[in-house]
Amino acid sequence: MVITEIEKIFKTGNQQQIEMMARRILTQGRSHMFMQDLSQYAVQFNDLLSKTDPEAKDYLALVHILAEHLKEIKEGACPCSIIQKAMYNNPERLNGILEVLDERFIVEEYCIIIYSKCLACSKEYESKILESGLGQTVIWNERPSIN
Repeated sequence: MVITEIEKIFKTGNQQQIEMMARRILTQGRSHMFMQDLSQYAVQFNDLLSKTDPEAKDYLALVHILAEHLKEIKEGACPCSIIQKAMYNNPERLNGILEVLDERFIVEEYCIIIYSKCLACSKEYESKILESGLGQTVIWNERPSIN
């Protein structure tokens, strides 16, 4: 998805299309290079977002998360920093950003633990996926370097 496509979606004013666009960017086929390239348009993206209905901030939550994340990447953050955002982000959705190293089901806690590593900065993470109400919650922790 390029910035011209993003602009077209914003210009429709259709909140559902805007939210789905952000969801696609955040969960499907990202790579470090793609996010770095897209972050060059962070100011433009945030400007487009500022023109949306302020009453729709809750509905457009993922769009706001993406806008903030693009600014952070432009300022030098690694795209793997998305795990720090308050949203459900299963490690398997971060294919292209993280490599899954190991996956275990912990019977006692009824959860899945996934160990992963950033493909760019090599930070390692542990994520714990727990069933929660109508969905799942992911708790992320950075693993200490063994070097």
